[in-house]
Amino acid sequence: MKLFVDCKKAGHLCDKCQYEDASFFERLNMRFHKLICKPCSEYSERNTKLTKLLKDPKCQQMPEKCKERLKGELARELAKDKIEQKP
Repeated sequence: MKLFVDCKKAGHLCDKCQYEDASFFERLNMRFHKLICKPCSEYSERNTKLTKLLKDPKCQQMPEKCKERLKGELARELAKDKIEQKP
């Protein structure tokens, strides 16, 4: 296994670490990469926050009725924008 990995590989390792699928050496490699790469460190931090939010029992899906209402509102707003942009 290479000691230095590129950011694409580090992103994949980060995801594996989040789901506890990474080996000891992959976790070690990811930690080392995060020490030297700020963007990957920030990605890992955001990924961790997202994982915690989704595991939160308070996290619920939006009811279908609300989804349909939002879709309708969005479609109306987009239609308004198209009308306003015509010369």
